[in-house]
Amino acid sequence: MTPVISSAPLRRQGPHPPAKKLRVAWISLTVTVILVTAKLAVGLATSSLAILSLAAESGIDLAAVVITLLAVRVSSIPPDEDHPYGHGKFESLSALGQGLLLLVATVWIAVSAIHRLTGTPELVEVNFWSFGVLVFSMTLDFWRAKLLKGTGHEHHSAALEASSLHFFTDSLSALIAVIALLLVRFGNLPAADDWAAILVAAFVAYLSIRLITRAVDGLTDRYTKTGDYDRLKTLVEQMHGVESVARMRMRLAGPALFVEVSILLSRVLPFAAVQRIIAEVERTIISEFPQAEVTVHWRPIRTASEMPFDTLKMIAAEYGLMPHNIELSSMKDDKTSLDYHVEFPPGTPLSNAGGMSREIEGRIRHELPEIGTIFVHFEEERSDRALPHVGEIDRPALLSEAAACAKATHPSVQGVRDLHLFRDERDQSLKLIVTVDLPNNLLLHDAHEIMTNVEANLRKRFPELTRILIQAGGLGV
Repeated sequence: MTPVISSAPLRRQGPHPPAKKLRVAWISLTVTVILVTAKLAVGLATSSLAILSLAAESGIDLAAVVITLLAVRVSSIPPDEDHPYGHGKFESLSALGQGLLLLVATVWIAVSAIHRLTGTPELVEVNFWSFGVLVFSMTLDFWRAKLLKGTGHEHHSAALEASSLHFFTDSLSALIAVIALLLVRFGNLPAADDWAAILVAAFVAYLSIRLITRAVDGLTDRYTKTGDYDRLKTLVEQMHGVESVARMRMRLAGPALFVEVSILLSRVLPFAAVQRIIAEVERTIISEFPQAEVTVHWRPIRTASEMPFDTLKMIAAEYGLMPHNIELSSMKDDKTSLDYHVEFPPGTPLSNAGGMSREIEGRIRHELPEIGTIFVHFEEERSDRALPHVGEIDRPALLSEAAACAKATHPSVQGVRDLHLFRDERDQSLKLIVTVDLPNNLLLHDAHEIMTNVEANLRKRFPELTRILIQAGGLGV
């Protein structure tokens, strides 16, 4: 099973992120009520289809704003059992509803304008009130479109961004209507009002289709910002320890962005290092997308830098075994000889150990084709359930002679101390522990070689010793 570590969402928002969104939505609702009343009154008084079409559009705006208010409130509800990914898609539903309402309005406006163009022209009265309501409407719509856009972008709200686009089209529609009334008043072109209505309808239809398309993308998990995907994939692949990105998926649910990434890591990394890399991947993604909720999957792989020792250990570990005393030797036929010891659980039959060893050998030859001969020494692992009873014994002559033997092994051995001799009460075997003082400026490789020589000399001098442990002390440089 592929290990999975997921992050909790980190949001860079205030303590009550829905509050500002709701306040802006209420402001928009108040403005809409004022505008629909003013446009309807002036449109009826002047018989201007352009102004009446804008009044109808504002009536639809009223329904759209109510939908937005509901969507913002519902989308702010935390995830629950019925909606484990949150309620963010209600904002996409709101955007879809607003787009459909706009599209319906454009059809009504276009049909009315065509009917008037092909029928008996209707006198349009152009006065101060008709111009005043349009300028007033255009100013308010532009102001709230900017307010909604900023808040929607800040809180990643599809509903508020849809409303922003909606009211921006209203402000442009009002501008077109002003131009049409000027042509009627000063250019003696009564049909300009109807043509302006058709132009408004066409423009709003185009924007409403774009709005519907974006809403459908959100509802169907289509992520259209491919640049975000490529940039994020490159950032993760460049992180230290990440071999490559096997898969990355991104989807929006209202204000929440869900990012799922599967990375490949070296199988020889300790779990602590894996956790560190996972945490860094999460931090990198959230630094780019603060609203993201991140899930990171990781899969262990064999890398080109993996050493044969590590390969053997990883293969044996899959069978629950731990090899040791691993040695590789170069042979005359340009092949490499491998020999190692491996411990099996107590009570393992020889046939089972042999069968498992052959499976491991097959894996080794598959992953390390340069290996020629393989020799394996079977052992039964020591259990810590029944610890041996040992007691320290006092043999001053042996300890004194052992100290002298160790001291004479190498000039770098500057002192020998803390000698302890133990006897196992079970089999009467002897174990000697010796501390040799070595300079701290020695390389570990050189220190290990010296301690190995000390052990060899002691075994040669005292064959009765079953186990010898040499530990290094330090005297400074």
